[in-house]
Amino acid sequence: MTTQEGFTANARLVRDVRILKSYAGVTTLALAALALSAAKSPDPSAELTVERINIVDPTGVKRMVLSNAERFPLPIVEGKELPRAVAPAGLVLYDSKGNEVGGIAATDASFGKTNVLAFDYPNYDAIGLFTRVSPDGSKALAGLAINARPPANLDPEAAAKAAHTRIAIQNQNEDAQILLADTQGRDRIRLMVDRKGEARIEVLDAQGKVTFRAPEGG
Repeated sequence: MTTQEGFTANARLVRDVRILKSYAGVTTLALAALALSAAKSPDPSAELTVERINIVDPTGVKRMVLSNAERFPLPIVEGKELPRAVAPAGLVLYDSKGNEVGGIAATDASFGKTNVLAFDYPNYDAIGLFTRVSPDGSKALAGLAINARPPANLDPEAAAKAAHTRIAIQNQNEDAQILLADTQGRDRIRLMVDRKGEARIEVLDAQGKVTFRAPEGG
């Protein structure tokens, strides 16, 4: 290729790149305008209104369910359906065998409004973010709970009795707390700043007696 041919080829390449960039820019603007138009559309047909959506894998196993409270699925562990304490609305996640492994739930129960984001061990809750407000709104709790892992051979009912919360980070009625518990669920270390702004650290024995406190008399 001659020098002149090389310059000509380079010029064509630069021109083609400019054309592609212009086309990409126009296409991006058009898609953005279309998305904005759809988002603002008052047409009811642009919305999807359903009571439940099941997402399955190619073999038909449920991997995700989005549902209202009336159609919310029962928990499935080791292929067995179990009773649920409350009937929330939300989203449930499943493993490849169809066992529940976590989800998001919102409920208006007799004990108050509760919202939870949770992920599970095979037979028990593992970790959860939660909020709870009493029916009259006078009490509130928001936090993070990390549970002990129960033995894998226990069924969910036995696992619930064997496992306890080991770590809790929470704001309970404006008392900020970090709680560390032993395997029996007994608080052994408390780190707190209460609603009055007073800070303290406590170490407890297995019977719940404070063996160390700082500052003293706090």
